[in-house]
Amino acid sequence: MFKFILFFLVLTLNLFADFDFKVVKTQLLKTEDLYAYVKDDPRIKLNSSGIVMHNFDKSKSIIARASVIAKENGMAKLEFSVFSSLEQEALPLPNILPEVGDEVILNFLYDRAAVIAPDKQSYDEIVNSYPQFYFTHIDILGAQMIRNAQVAPKRSDLRKFCADNAVGILIFALEQKAKFVDCQDFKTLYEVPISKPSSVQVPFYSRITDYRSNFFDFNSQEIGNFYRYYEALIGLDRTNR
Repeated sequence: MFKFILFFLVLTLNLFADFDFKVVKTQLLKTEDLYAYVKDDPRIKLNSSGIVMHNFDKSKSIIARASVIAKENGMAKLEFSVFSSLEQEALPLPNILPEVGDEVILNFLYDRAAVIAPDKQSYDEIVNSYPQFYFTHIDILGAQMIRNAQVAPKRSDLRKFCADNAVGILIFALEQKAKFVDCQDFKTLYEVPISKPSSVQVPFYSRITDYRSNFFDFNSQEIGNFYRYYEALIGLDRTNR
């Protein structure tokens, strides 16, 4: 028993040692259409994301999202996509491509997270284990779903929740493991062991109740199995978002 406890503590310490979501600032060294390269760094993790800042004459602005898709030969390869988290109808999206010399800020908003868990036990375990995060309470998402008459969140719902509340990471508490997922790309950043949940609440643990679907929404989804639903949601192909 003592050996098991010691092994678990060592495993946990190793996970914490590799668990670094600090902001990384660097510059674009080379661009190729929707791709670019920056100097590699141990703090740059595969599947992580950030933003590209472009300097104008008298100001600077976010012009794109950047995701780390590969690391090779001392370089990290980035893929660009539209940054729409701060989109406002009164302001147009920047119509400019990233270029050499633009600043890249990786792990953007990675100090802010939200937990999707099946029960209070799992929720509290994760929140209490990672004090380095500012946790936005999942009740906000629950209220959003009640307002929209939904009984199961889609990726688009979670992205909107993250954008509205400046959340960078979603932590999904599954069966004896937790997956740390980029809130926009839904790529898994880390996976760590957790205790087995004692119960299951759908669509997720929150203090919000009485979820009801819109009777006239024939495309509405329901959660049959909590774990299978969120494993599938995380694993969806990027073309089916």
